[in-house]
Amino acid sequence: MTPQTYKVSQSDTQHGEHGEHHLIRGQTGQMRLWHREEPDPAKPESVNDYETLGYVIEGRAELIVNGQTISLAPGDSYCVPSGASHTYRIAETLTAVEVITPGK
Repeated sequence: MTPQTYKVSQSDTQHGEHGEHHLIRGQTGQMRLWHREEPDPAKPESVNDYETLGYVIEGRAELIVNGQTISLAPGDSYCVPSGASHTYRIAETLTAVEVITPGK
């Protein structure tokens, strides 16, 4: 069994292949940060085998999930169910925190 990590300092965060910052991993989930993602009208559509729960800190985006377009602004929370077809259109530089379960 891997020992539980209780803290990850900013200097120890790992960066993912899509620009996300991997913050901390728990027993069943993982937290990540999208920090100052620039506007991008053409992110590819994807389907993941994990659920994503998110919170917008700053900026604006549209989440398109299973064909439904949802406008996101600071203070909004969102959910992308496991197996849902989705994409994001970032309209204004975006910072958001997400929790994925199960963690990758």
